[in-house]
Amino acid sequence: MPEKKKHLISAFVTCFVVSALAAPIAPAVAAISASDGPRLGSAAPALVAQDDDVPGDENDVAPQDVDKYIKVYQAMQHDRNLTVEQATAQQGISVSQFRSMEDRIERNDALREHVREALKPKASPTPAR
Repeated sequence: MPEKKKHLISAFVTCFVVSALAAPIAPAVAAISASDGPRLGSAAPALVAQDDDVPGDENDVAPQDVDKYIKVYQAMQHDRNLTVEQATAQQGISVSQFRSMEDRIERNDALREHVREALKPKASPTPAR
């Protein structure tokens, strides 16, 4: 078989294998890229994978824990004199539980961005002149 024909067949086979492997991944990637990201108050399944009663990855954070984490920071933003101990106590969690959540959230890019968006200062409307 001529060398040029071998290269063409090899290239065709490579393209076929790569496209066959990428086909199941493409719709998921497209769906993720097309989304605008999680909205405040939404329990996005892509962000959290497990409930409390189902054993899961040590990096999973339950939606209610993410909400508590955000509320702790919002309380401290609202009242600059509030300590982390006071803010966590208001949410019924200990500082060590809060820090554990923080560690898991920081290791999850999507959750970290969700929290940052939730904690961004809201733009105040400009007064009419």
